[in-house]
Amino acid sequence: MIDNLIKAGDALQSEAKDDTVGKFFDSVNFEAWVSKVILYLENYYVDTAITEKAIDRYKSLNSNNNYAYYQFLLGSLIAIKEFENEEDDFDDF
Repeated sequence: MIDNLIKAGDALQSEAKDDTVGKFFDSVNFEAWVSKVILYLENYYVDTAITEKAIDRYKSLNSNNNYAYYQFLLGSLIAIKEFENEEDDFDDF
């Protein structure tokens, strides 16, 4: 699941639009991806700082800050995957 979310997040990059203020998203694909990421975090990382921050930032999401939010979510997913892989490597001992 996390691999699919990361892949979909990477693909979203091409939908980012440039404005005088910076990059932003205005697509259903972005909204759907964000919802899936939040659901993933709520299901697998309940009561963690990352999930709480994702939900808090989601509440104030708008076109002025949604690209930064996208980077936060994608970066968090990548970090979680790396963390999970390191845990798997540690379990081998």
